[in-house]
This record gives sequence, structure tokens and C-alpha cells, in this order.
Amino acid sequence: MSFHVARLSLVVLTSLALFSGASSAQEYKFPYRDPYLATITTAVLNADGHTPGAKRQVVHVPVLPGRNGLPTLEGRGNLSVALYSQRGPAPLMFIVSGIGSNPYFGAATYFAGLFHQRGFHVVILPSPMSWNFALAASRSGAPGYVPEDARDLYVAMQKTLEVLKSRSGLRITRIGFMGVSLGALEGAYLSVLDAKEGKLGIEKYLLANPPADLTFAVKKLDEMDALREKFGRAKSEGIMLKAMAVAEPFTEERREHPDFGKLVKGFAVFTNEELQFLIAGYLELVLPELVYVSEVIQEHNAGKVTPPEARKRIQDAKTFTFSEYSEKIGWPVWKAQTGQPQADLETFTRQGSLAPILGDLRSNPRVYIVHNADDFLADGKSLDELKEAMGSRMVVYPYGGHLGNLWYPPVRDYVLGVFGSAP
Repeated sequence: MSFHVARLSLVVLTSLALFSGASSAQEYKFPYRDPYLATITTAVLNADGHTPGAKRQVVHVPVLPGRNGLPTLEGRGNLSVALYSQRGPAPLMFIVSGIGSNPYFGAATYFAGLFHQRGFHVVILPSPMSWNFALAASRSGAPGYVPEDARDLYVAMQKTLEVLKSRSGLRITRIGFMGVSLGALEGAYLSVLDAKEGKLGIEKYLLANPPADLTFAVKKLDEMDALREKFGRAKSEGIMLKAMAVAEPFTEERREHPDFGKLVKGFAVFTNEELQFLIAGYLELVLPELVYVSEVIQEHNAGKVTPPEARKRIQDAKTFTFSEYSEKIGWPVWKAQTGQPQADLETFTRQGSLAPILGDLRSNPRVYIVHNADDFLADGKSLDELKEAMGSRMVVYPYGGHLGNLWYPPVRDYVLGVFGSAP
């Protein structure tokens, strides 16, 4: 069951075009107006991780010392990244996706194939909010505070470059970055770091659907996750099984030209609440492992953890919501490490939103953003403020939900066009 649910998680995860006047609502003909159904269409963006014509290598990068020998986690303390390389010198594209994502499935591998076709080396990194990143690259071991996660990501990318150049002989002409969802928010903070320190020299950033107000996004996810209790166990399992029956044909077949209409028609029988429940269900698959790894790193008596205890603790963590993780793990660790014992949870979340760095984004011509006006994880006020800061470097489409239109040719071509092609 867990394997099928994991594949289902890939299903659910993942204004007037351009307010500056370059496009009109009539020209943007995205076919799905329901934001939740639109989000579901990300199911076919490499649900099997297959990228035709691009050979993938798994590269293990040592980032933090001492993380490879923790009890029950021995030998897993290196960062796992996916590399798609060219034979000769080429630009390099770093890609980071959303909460809990790994480098081997979903939207990141979809765009890896497209960028590779355009002559780029591509490196996909795991999300900072994943167990592998928490173990291998998070200094605190409890990711969730975006500014510090971006700092850890910045170091991990430098270490990755060192390994790729020394072991693989990778020759790089320039560097780009694409961030998706939470990866886009982390990429925004990354752009501030690199503008000041220049240790990577990233030429351009494309940020897709960053949650501008993290507090708003977390509350919305909690509301969606709460539907599990409303439905009850039996109905929740029934919804998951029915969704898998719709998704299976798309996750089992490798489709270069998927039938989005057929997929949407299959999910159109679900109620609005059921679709929200399916989308929020993704968190259940990534949080238990993250919670467990964070606890092992924090505990001084971690050596006493046995494999049976580890399995039980992971099982117990399946009830965690994103807010509970922040409140019980991320926020306490942040307070202790920053020496701010009086800081509240709202401050912890607010300081990881885009508002504190809007000025930096406004003045950085290397940053581009694509977003959707009907993204249910973004409130209108924050989007307006972000659009005002970014001007013509931000495109806001009227429909698409959360990342649901990345495959749509006008959106896809805009993303690729930001970076151009390799010579």
C-alpha cells in the first residue's frame, strides 16, 4: 500500500497573465479553471521519474561531518542528488522542488529532461524539508526556518559543485536555479545570499509558485489536512483507493504527450473537499521520516534507539501536521540556537516569508517569478505586494492552482525562455 500511496503523492503534488500588458486573459487558454483539479494535473509530470534521452546518475555528497554514523541511520548521512550531465562544457541548472520532494520523481525530473535537451547539465537536490537533507545538510537537523534552510542549501550546492568537478570532471560555463513551491521560497533567500557572497555566481533564478506568506500557506494546509478527521478512517481510505484507480494508468505508463483531459475527467468526480484532502495527504508521506530524523539528531541519548523503536516512532509521527512539526520541533530548535527564547511561533513563520526580502528581490534583476492568481496557498494581498516589487519580472496567470500549469506550453516555454539554450 505505501508504494502506491507514495506514487499517488506525486499526483497531488507538485491574474491576467502578465499585468504589465504583454498578454491578455483571452490569450491564456489554460483549460482547467478549478485550482484543485489543475493542481492534480502535475500527476503526469514524470510520475515514474523517467527522462527519455537523459541518463541519470545518483551522486552522494558529504556535507556535514558526523552525520553518517547516527544510530539507525548509519551510512545515510550523505546528500543524494540526481545528475544529468552533458559530454562537454555546458551551463548547469540546479532544481529544488517543494516539501519533502526527492530528486527522482515529479516536476523536477520533468524539467530536468527539458533543460537537458537544451544542452544543460542538470542537478536536482532534495528539498530542505526532507529527511535526507535534514540528516545530511541541515546544521540544526530540524529544517523549517527558511532563511537558515537557504543557508544550508547554499553550502550544499557548493559542496555538490566541488564533488561534481573533482569526481565527474564536470565543466560548467554558467549556473541557473529553478525552485518550485517551497523550493522557490528557499530559492528567493538563496538569491539574497549569492548576491552578497557570490560563492556560486548564479546567473538567473526562476521561482515557481513560492508561498509568499508562509503563515497563510501553513494554515491552509492544516485546514485541508483536517478533512481527514471529518471524513474518518474508512472514508479517507476509500478516497485514496478511488484516486489510485484514476492515477494508475498515468503513473504506470511513460507518456511524452499525456492526456490531461482524461486525467482531469477522472478526478472531476471527487468533491472539492476530497481533492483538498488528497493534496494535503502528501504531507503524511514526508513528515514521519523527517520528524524521526530530526529527533535522532537532537537527542543526546540517540544511541539507545533500536530498529523496532525507530519503526514505532515513525509510525507515531504519521499524525503530525506541518504546523505541529513547526511548533514541536522546528520552532523550539530555532529558539535555542538563535538565543531568542521569548520569540513566538508566529515570528518564526513570518520571518521565513517573502516580506522581509522584498527589497532584495526588487533590486535583483536575476530573479524571475511565475505564479497563479488562484493558487490556494497564496493570499491575494501577498501576491499583489510581490507583483509590485517584481514588476515585469513576475508573471501571474489567472488559472493553474498550485503548480498545475507548469506543463502548459505558454508557461513551460516562459520558464525555459528565462534561461535560453546552451550554445
